[in-house]
Amino acid sequence: MPDLSGRTALVTGGGSGIGAASAAALAAAGATVLVTDIDGEAAAQVAKAIVDAGGHASSARLDVADEQQWISVIADSGDPITVLHNNAAITGGPVMANDFDVVRIDVDTWDTVLAVNLRGTMLGCKHVVPGMLEAGGGSIVNMSSVKGSTGSSYRTAYATAKGGIDSLTRMVATSYGKRNIRCNAVAPGIVETPGLRHTVPEERLAELRDAHLLPRLGSPEDIANMVVFLASDDAAFVTGQVIAVDGGLIAHSPAMSPPGSR
Repeated sequence: MPDLSGRTALVTGGGSGIGAASAAALAAAGATVLVTDIDGEAAAQVAKAIVDAGGHASSARLDVADEQQWISVIADSGDPITVLHNNAAITGGPVMANDFDVVRIDVDTWDTVLAVNLRGTMLGCKHVVPGMLEAGGGSIVNMSSVKGSTGSSYRTAYATAKGGIDSLTRMVATSYGKRNIRCNAVAPGIVETPGLRHTVPEERLAELRDAHLLPRLGSPEDIANMVVFLASDDAAFVTGQVIAVDGGLIAHSPAMSPPGSR
């Protein structure tokens, strides 16, 4: 298992789902984890669970789109952040319900999604990198999506933000690699969270499972395992990459596979 002993990790959007799983996995690997979320109570609950399991964690409320909040959280964090997992994003709710195709999307939805999903990731890099430089290096793991490199007929702002994260990842890796800062991104496919099971009918879930090469959807832990790997020295020669963890979702063209051939 990767060893993150002596590292301090900051996880955004750590109050639930992939963020909570990543925070727990980073702590299990030995990191001291600062769990942040716009829902401060949810972040606190995740941090408490980590501590109860024998790990080291604290929490803070953080709206990643607000630069002043980043400044305050970093100033209060104590030890330099040497692992940053930029996970926070708007993925559902009323905002995403209005993330249509480019003709139908309204400007407020576009601006809100990009403010959180793309600007929030940029602000994390902006305000954590200086401390990493002082510490002699670090690892940034951004959260992308397979939608950042594929086309679809909805979630235009979401996909655009994730494509921007892919580019931002390469820019940060290029700018700071010589100073021992690595920057990579994880691109999940469809992850079966409680929220997904609650909102998506079972017949649609079955269709989504069938679109993958493996016989299931992803789990938050699948993504967390890649986050821990990229944060650790096991990935010491990996930077500037966007790594799909998607069960083969984008590795094939379903139209080229006749029904029943898989």
